[in-house]
Amino acid sequence: MKISLKTDKETILKLLKNSDIDKKLKVFNNLDELNENDRIRVLLKILEDSSWCLREKATRELAPFGTKIVPRLIRICERGFWFSRAAACITLGAIGDARAVGTLARLLLDDENPTVTREANQALLKIAAAQTEDFFVQLELYFQIPITRERFLTRAQKSNPRLYKIIQDRGHV
Repeated sequence: MKISLKTDKETILKLLKNSDIDKKLKVFNNLDELNENDRIRVLLKILEDSSWCLREKATRELAPFGTKIVPRLIRICERGFWFSRAAACITLGAIGDARAVGTLARLLLDDENPTVTREANQALLKIAAAQTEDFFVQLELYFQIPITRERFLTRAQKSNPRLYKIIQDRGHV
């Protein structure tokens, strides 16, 4: 089957629901034929695919779109399947936008899936390592409930000493 992305985006999204990974890869490999908005929409849909390979490719393709896709990635973190939440965390870490700090911190503390918590942890580290003031502003907003601060810092100290040290060095401990 020859796949041309000159078809409408709804047809493309239907093809992504197919269980045939080869068809999905053909769609993925021809995404550059789409305009930017349609490409973003299809890539975000791929984050919900059951194939880790496709999701991983989508995270790399989405990251260059930067801050304009952060709100949509945050929504995936809040409602998606565990594998979609993990992929969204990876993308958020690559983008490095501090608006995701509260969502990532909540996933680190409350998500029951270890893959999601690991990826949220790594994304927080990437954003914190950039030493942007926005990271600390967003973290303080998340810390407005004292028990949240305590739980987060305890978790960070155990699971991500590098993140804890960055927060500690900035006087937020």
